Amino acid sequence: MVERLVEKIIKKLVDTNSISKDDIAIYRYGYIVLFEVLINVVIATLIGVISSDWLLIILFLGIYIPLRSFCGGWHADKIWKCTIYSNLIILIMIIINEYIGEITNYNILIITFTICLMLIINLAPMGTKYKPISMEERDKYKKIIRVMLISYLLVFVFCILLKWDKMIYVSTFSCLTQAIMLILEKVSRIHEGCVEE
Repeated sequence: MVERLVEKIIKKLVDTNSISKDDIAIYRYGYIVLFEVLINVVIATLIGVISSDWLLIILFLGIYIPLRSFCGGWHADKIWKCTIYSNLIILIMIIINEYIGEITNYNILIITFTICLMLIINLAPMGTKYKPISMEERDKYKKIIRVMLISYLLVFVFCILLKWDKMIYVSTFSCLTQAIMLILEKVSRIHEGCVEE
């Protein structure tokens, strides 16, 4: 459905000479990403309203989206799969939060957060066959990722000192999710016999 809508938009832009035929692939990718993000945000908002965990979801998206944008990692091959997986991650986060409730083991969260940061630093950025990155982008993203992770680490330490349990949990869950996406892409490459970019 989204692909058909994007194709109609692209056709209209080409027909009105708003874009050149050389730019079709760039615009197609941009519109698909835009619609994918909009669909996921709308569904995440609905999940937040239904579950009353909208603050948790906003915190997660605020941490995870920038991290995901620059780190890369495994991507679904279809928009509908991405939508299902993305919102399943949000549901898992909410369910885990419900079960751990007020009982927060800082040691487990600190260890998990630290391991995930090290994995992200070592594996990211990672392009995929659906979203490759050039060497120039890799170098630029690597610097951005380091600044982002240092910022996240400082916020994480600050939150521990103030005992902001939700923020500690969401920070850990966001970094864990990103680390898993990087590991999944690495395993996928090994399985497919791909050579590193």
